[in-house]
Amino acid sequence: MAALHDHVDPTKDHSRVSPEGRKIGEMIADRFDRAQAILADQGEPDDERCKSCAGRRGTVPNGCLVTMADLTKALIERVPFLCHQHDKRGEPCHAWYAIAATTKSPPPGTTVPWDFSPPDAD
Repeated sequence: MAALHDHVDPTKDHSRVSPEGRKIGEMIADRFDRAQAILADQGEPDDERCKSCAGRRGTVPNGCLVTMADLTKALIERVPFLCHQHDKRGEPCHAWYAIAATTKSPPPGTTVPWDFSPPDAD
């Protein structure tokens, strides 16, 4: 059993980053940048995105294939994707919100052929 001090914050665990995760992360970050520009034009500035946001280039979550798969599934299936950052945990992710708010919804019942990943252990 691991000691409490052995727990690594999933937003800082660089072992989760992969080339595939980074590639999808770049696509998500590009889409987020376009979505945020639309929202900014509508008077909603980008002041909600966390430093460890899955939609922010270069973050661990943005390079984690599992997180990118979960975010993609949440966007396609219109299921809220929740923030991982400790002070915003459980709130909707701003990248998810921005992309969902500025993207045409897929037809009702659209799903992807994978399950959401299990939650990280606390």
